[in-house]
Amino acid sequence: MRVKRLPKENPCIRNLQVFHEKLDSEKQFDTDLFRNIAYLAEEIGEVVHAARALKRASESNDIECARAHVGEELADCLAYILKLANYAEVDLQRAYLSKMKQNIDRSWR
Repeated sequence: MRVKRLPKENPCIRNLQVFHEKLDSEKQFDTDLFRNIAYLAEEIGEVVHAARALKRASESNDIECARAHVGEELADCLAYILKLANYAEVDLQRAYLSKMKQNIDRSWR
């Protein structure tokens, strides 16, 4: 089951989860739930560093480069979240929609 391409443009969360399931299998990535939580934490740290660089950037070219780096790090975080959902056997699309329905009526102080 070789991964030949990314999911179509504007894929749903389910399709992204399937993509990562295939990619994990093909690349023989570590599928341990708790180690991948640690990997996600590391990626979040990389987002923080990239966001700091974006905040410090002043030249147009530097800003675009820094923004692209933030995007790459956020994409890494999203990949780990999708993978974690797979490892925990969670339909992330269903879980997200259910949680957001709760949040619509929720109040925060």
